[in-house]
Amino acid sequence: MNKSAMDKYINAQVKYWQQQKNSLTAPDDKKGRKHFLTISREYGCSGYAIAKEIVTMMNNADKTPEPLWAAYERQVLDRVMEEMELSSSLVKTLTDDALRDLTDILKSMLSDLPPQVAVYQKLAQTIRILAAHGNVVLVGRASNVITRGMSGGYHVHMVAPMEYKINNVMKFKNLSKKDAEKLVIDNTSRRENYIREYVKFDVSDPHNYDLVINLADTTVRGVAELIVQGMMLKSSR
Repeated sequence: MNKSAMDKYINAQVKYWQQQKNSLTAPDDKKGRKHFLTISREYGCSGYAIAKEIVTMMNNADKTPEPLWAAYERQVLDRVMEEMELSSSLVKTLTDDALRDLTDILKSMLSDLPPQVAVYQKLAQTIRILAAHGNVVLVGRASNVITRGMSGGYHVHMVAPMEYKINNVMKFKNLSKKDAEKLVIDNTSRRENYIREYVKFDVSDPHNYDLVINLADTTVRGVAELIVQGMMLKSSR
């Protein structure tokens, strides 16, 4: 997605949220709850293609024209954070009460963390605002960790055999099998240890998710359908 397309994508969401600003004060019940989905995955597992399939399925199933579901991955989230105007517009979509709650949550989340983690305050703010509005699929960027405790969330973790991940990395990064294997091993260890040490969250613990999916012998459509069905079952409780 190029820069202008990303801006159009984000601004369309922001415009709708500004129009619906007062909706964030709706009661937290089955009717008023804002639903969102986070997708985390082992290094080498695809996530955004599945997120886009989920968005297509949800929007096709929804009879109302708005608000449409949207998918946010690293590239789009980074674009929001790098543009002050976009970030400011996003914050302004919150009611005063919602903004106050967000500020309190971020302070409690980040105040005791070391500087190398606290610098992600803008990321945490962006992700929690998107989740608060609902109808979003958040891919990676520790979104499952950042949205802990928020109602309406459905958290998915994707895993796969080593061979699957190596082949995926070989394909998308144009690497040899040896180099791809080293990258998978190194990045898996680095990411898991970083979050476990600084945020006290074990990304490999299945109890931290609503659904864990093994991507071996699956299709994008099949995984998306499984996630949507699980999310709908949880939201109907």
